[in-house]
Amino acid sequence: VGRLLDWVAAHPWVVVVALALAVTGGVLWYRHRAAQFLRERESARALRYPVEQLDLLHHRAFEHAVRDLMFRDGCTDAVQVGGAGDHGAYVKATDPYGRRWVIQCKHRKAGSA
Repeated sequence: VGRLLDWVAAHPWVVVVALALAVTGGVLWYRHRAAQFLRERESARALRYPVEQLDLLHHRAFEHAVRDLMFRDGCTDAVQVGGAGDHGAYVKATDPYGRRWVIQCKHRKAGSA
């Protein structure tokens, strides 16, 4: 450890370059994530599902569609959680007013019980 500290003391520019690279990487990552979030939000705002399209979806795809519609309507934490041990909750979300939604999705073909 002592030799490493001596080397760093003799070459302080290495620390400066490493910090600059770390900060640049962090800024680029943050900008990429922010741009991705904006693209997803714009895509979600335009989301529409005709009833005929919803009828054709597999039950798991239907749950994802409900999640996407909740996200479109301002529930930024909407998540599809359906599966084994879900306690009847297929989609969970918090609306812009702070109300928690727990949605049980039922998607069956006409005449099915």
